[in-house]
Amino acid sequence: MDAAALLKSQGWRGKGFSLHPTDNDIGLAKPLLLSGNKDGRGVGQKPHYTSDQWWLAAFDEKLKGLDTTSKSGGVVQSVTEGRLDMVAATSGGTGGKYTGAGGLYSSFVRGEKLEGTVVLVTPPETADEHEANKDKPKRTKETKEERRTRREARWQRKAENAAKAEAKLKAAKRAAAKEERRRTRATAGSETKEERRARRAERRARKEARRKRRAEKSLRKADQG
Repeated sequence: MDAAALLKSQGWRGKGFSLHPTDNDIGLAKPLLLSGNKDGRGVGQKPHYTSDQWWLAAFDEKLKGLDTTSKSGGVVQSVTEGRLDMVAATSGGTGGKYTGAGGLYSSFVRGEKLEGTVVLVTPPETADEHEANKDKPKRTKETKEERRTRREARWQRKAENAAKAEAKLKAAKRAAAKEERRRTRATAGSETKEERRARRAERRARKEARRKRRAEKSLRKADQG
């Protein structure tokens, strides 16, 4: 972002001038110098480093103390006063600094689990809904045979509807052809020889086209079968 352009759009006169529109004695003409934090120091200018990972050093110390050269063939821990031993040490049942009845960890109390704050409330049924749902049969989980029967019935209904639609289309085509023949007969007496010859040629072309379509359809069915 261009800060100078933004300030100039708000009335600033430019570099070397204060933010006051007319008087340079009011406000600062030079910007404040801020030092960047590059030395890892936090609030209060105290060093704030995380390189002292004492728990990692304590576990490493404990692992280095494992001795596998004993005559019995077992593993012997040679470090008995490390940092982990100091944390887990108990003395006479009273406990050390961290464990035991008076230790630091005994001050922590296990709390209850957090519960959600969203409560789903189902509205009660009205009297009309109760009367309508009272006689409704309860839906039970259908078996595989019932599901198969239901799907077969649905496929059968689809096949019947498709057959009805095809029959209706054929009937419409027959009616159109019949109407065409009726109009042809009505105008046959007034047409000339050339018109009659052209009409018959057109009819033969339509018949040939239908024959080709039926042959192609039969070939496709044979290939699919």
